[in-house]
Amino acid sequence: MNNTSNGVFRLAQISDCHLPASADTPYRGLKADPGLEAMINTLAAWQPQALLITGDLSEDASEASYRRLAQRVGQLNVPVYVVPGNHDDPARMQPYFPNGPYDGPWAFDAGRWKLLLLNSARPGRIDGSIEPEDLQKLRQVLRDEGPAMLALHHQPVAIGSPWIDKYRLQEPQGLLDCIAAHPELKAVVWGHVHQPFETMLGGTRFMSCPSTAANSLPECARFTLDPAGPACRWLELYDDGRLESGILR
Repeated sequence: MNNTSNGVFRLAQISDCHLPASADTPYRGLKADPGLEAMINTLAAWQPQALLITGDLSEDASEASYRRLAQRVGQLNVPVYVVPGNHDDPARMQPYFPNGPYDGPWAFDAGRWKLLLLNSARPGRIDGSIEPEDLQKLRQVLRDEGPAMLALHHQPVAIGSPWIDKYRLQEPQGLLDCIAAHPELKAVVWGHVHQPFETMLGGTRFMSCPSTAANSLPECARFTLDPAGPACRWLELYDDGRLESGILR
């Protein structure tokens, strides 16, 4: 892992790439590959020290899509960390993206921060859930000191967009109670919702990451294409526990 520079670790988050087996197959009327390429070029200029991908790497869980995505993000020459989404097949994606919560919560260091990866995707389901044993393991990991951030695919809170809120994390209270009990957990980030969103609960910042493929305008009953195009999130994690974040387009 790269060391921080001037007490800050630069983490890029992309999500919901929805790459199909064939680059010519459209996703929501658009081709997913050009949006991803544009975001990789933008992130290369931003110069992250690591890349986080919060689910739905593939549209069809094909080996070809994972191989192509691995090649694309490899252009950044930084470590890549992932969580599975509801469109993904963990067994197929793991050989191309080994750094993820395949056997339970998984943690890595980002400067003085600890980043925790949690799998909320379940086979055959669009909404998400967390296994009780994973929640217990998460509590054990959070016993460590220092600032921490949690990443998963499904939103643990409603974002005000009915079309996707009906597929959010189910029975989230256990996770929310765990978060509230650990003040060192400064932020929670996710994908799935195809739009930026941010709120505070207690002392924890909750943030979504938009899609590199197609995004929706916020607070819509149905998916409504955002003409602003693909986007991603940048995060700067400071040694003293501060966090700064925003959206790159």
